[in-house]
Amino acid sequence: MKTCLKLLLVLLLLIAFSCSQESTTDPILENLTATKVKGKKTRPIKAKLFNFADPNQTEENLLLCAPGFPLTRNIIGGNVSHMGKLQQGSGFDEEEGVPISGSYGVPTSCIPNDEFASSLSTEFDAYYVAANGDRFVTKEFVTIDFDLEGFPDYSVGTFTNTLDENGNPIPITIVSGTGRFEGATGHLYFEGATFGPESTTWELVGEITY
Repeated sequence: MKTCLKLLLVLLLLIAFSCSQESTTDPILENLTATKVKGKKTRPIKAKLFNFADPNQTEENLLLCAPGFPLTRNIIGGNVSHMGKLQQGSGFDEEEGVPISGSYGVPTSCIPNDEFASSLSTEFDAYYVAANGDRFVTKEFVTIDFDLEGFPDYSVGTFTNTLDENGNPIPITIVSGTGRFEGATGHLYFEGATFGPESTTWELVGEITY
């Protein structure tokens, strides 16, 4: 009888050990661990920027807004949080219409809002490139207003986010990125954007997710 009891206890221990081994190798738990991915984080972003017309742009590649009024491609400089000091534009592919290196603002459409072209509704693709080459690209809907009373030569004015049909500013949208900004998204807004014969300066505020 004692021998039978000992054998029964040994058998029960073996069964219990076998069950515990199976529970630690549950294939469902293994799959959950294998498919876990790191999420992105949304952060505030600010920029203090300037630009000037690209001196290497050819006349035939200017965007004509109205008769005798072209819109230039611009080289961008300044500082952007998460990027630091920008690489200024230093090479552009005229055939493809995209930068080779550095930061640019490239006009893609332009419509005068009145017969004097005192206000323009425009679209820009902007390329912001960090010192290490990481970059993000934005789509910008921009309204440009000229101070024609004081400066009838269209040399002075302001610009801001174009308003939608409800009167709300259309945000600048981050549409792509490379390096640490690969897959980045975000929305930004102009602040204090002015231009004159000597300089064009503005700030950006918003958020970026990467």
